[in-house]
Amino acid sequence: MAMMPWAYPESRYYYDWWGEPWPEEVTDGEIKSIVVDRLRENPYTKDHEIKVDVKQGVVILGGEVSSWLAKRAAGDDAWDTPGVVDVSNQLVPIHSLRT
Repeated sequence: MAMMPWAYPESRYYYDWWGEPWPEEVTDGEIKSIVVDRLRENPYTKDHEIKVDVKQGVVILGGEVSSWLAKRAAGDDAWDTPGVVDVSNQLVPIHSLRT
């Protein structure tokens, strides 16, 4: 009997919103609004002032955050937004500035 080297979940996508109908084309303004809302709801990013800009589907995140985890969470939120084609995560974890 052959064993699979890893367990594969029945559903590839873990997000509740995945599979929900979205408009065919999402505008930059709509993408920005969704990303900002997600950052406000995310427990790792909700206490930070993160600058969000969107140009032709590319999300640009700027500002300072408290940790690498907050930077990663913000980037993940941006990437998981429908209509996003790329993310430039320019957030700087504050603790990385102290050495």
